[in-house]
Amino acid sequence: MEIHSGGCIECPELVAFRRQIVLPTPCRARGLLAIGEAPGADEDLAGEGFVGQAGKKLHSLLASHRLERRRGYGVANLIACRPPGNRKPSKGELGNCLGKLAAVLLDIRPKVLLLVGGSAAEAFLGRQPLSVHIERSRVSSEICASDSHPALREAIRTLQQGGALHVIPMPHTSGLAWNRKAPDGRMWREVGAEQVSLAVSLLSS
Repeated sequence: MEIHSGGCIECPELVAFRRQIVLPTPCRARGLLAIGEAPGADEDLAGEGFVGQAGKKLHSLLASHRLERRRGYGVANLIACRPPGNRKPSKGELGNCLGKLAAVLLDIRPKVLLLVGGSAAEAFLGRQPLSVHIERSRVSSEICASDSHPALREAIRTLQQGGALHVIPMPHTSGLAWNRKAPDGRMWREVGAEQVSLAVSLLSS
């Protein structure tokens, strides 16, 4: 996939720190695309997203629904390069990369976006607590924030015109987040498992 340039130098700090650009792993058309915040150390080393412990947890959840990577689901991140110290991407870094992510969405044409963690949820659904986004997704899964990146917003609009596109947020699968309590008193891992089940069910809707 040539949507991200292997020689991209738009973010100097990321260029200086990364080992390589971590390109999206595509899914089949009308499949599920899991989107995280950014590559971590394992992903930067392997050149593939969601291969560390958090990624393995996500894979286990999806595999329990008989979804295989590349066939039933793909993975991507808001930005394609690992930030120093695994910090959050800056506004400028997001601005440089979200247009490329929008192009990926139009190329892959997924049916379900599974937004893994608060940063991915915020990029698509706006600045609200993750718990709020999750509750809203159980009522309507066809939303995109008016203040999201213009190219991202336009890509979502285009995909929705071509058929239903469902946007499902879930808690991050890192051990630190996964094993904490959600605002409703349950563990985030319980909420996460429910959101994954919801996302998978929408593939056949």
